[in-house]
Amino acid sequence: GYPDFSLIKINSDDDSLAKIQKKGLVVGTSNDWPYSFLDPKTNEWTGLDADFINYACKMLKIEKVSVQTVTFDGLIPGLLDGRFDIVGDSIHYTKNRSKVVSFSFPNYYYAEGLVVPAGNPHKLHQLADLKGYTVGTLLGTNYAEWLQAVPDVKFQGYKDWAQIIPELAIGRTDAALYDQPVVAALMKQHPEWKIELVDDYSPRTFKNPTGYSRYAFRQGDIQWVSAVSSVFEWMEYNDKAKDILAKWGLTGYNN
Repeated sequence: GYPDFSLIKINSDDDSLAKIQKKGLVVGTSNDWPYSFLDPKTNEWTGLDADFINYACKMLKIEKVSVQTVTFDGLIPGLLDGRFDIVGDSIHYTKNRSKVVSFSFPNYYYAEGLVVPAGNPHKLHQLADLKGYTVGTLLGTNYAEWLQAVPDVKFQGYKDWAQIIPELAIGRTDAALYDQPVVAALMKQHPEWKIELVDDYSPRTFKNPTGYSRYAFRQGDIQWVSAVSSVFEWMEYNDKAKDILAKWGLTGYNN
């Protein structure tokens, strides 16, 4: 059981939670490892976000969960068109998104991490230390802009994030800047790469509520979004969120 868990009574005609309990939940994801993805071996929906949402479904007695994959930029349009009931992929609050969707209670935080070979041979701690070194990240991201603004950095841009860390592991680059949860999960999967996250790196993505990962809902689905938010608050209070984060190599810093 889930001691002391209760749902807020919503005084409206909206019965979005009841409908989902009856028909099952359809989740939209961009197949985004390690957040929300279909396991290529089993075709099971898994990942950090899948674990949070599946836990919520158990608590809310939603027995059937099916998944639709679309590109990241198709997630909100698909939600609004009614193709799925939740954007079940790590998504952040922005002013423009908040005009068209509702967001759940924020459930974990992540920023960029600075990744270096094990032992940090060049003693790199902050972006300013990267002068004269070759540093990789994904093209088209904030990270790419920040790195290119460092004087004398040798910038190495990648179109595919899956190349960034392997290239560092074989010594093609001296450091990399990328999503800390992705790096943590890769480190767990590939101990042979001998890389580490710089402990005292200060992220440029600040730890405030807009830096937290959430899920998106249709604005009319008040009963449904408030139920999911109630679950996440209960999970935080009862240390269940911490357990899921630990499974994916994340720590209290991300809570």
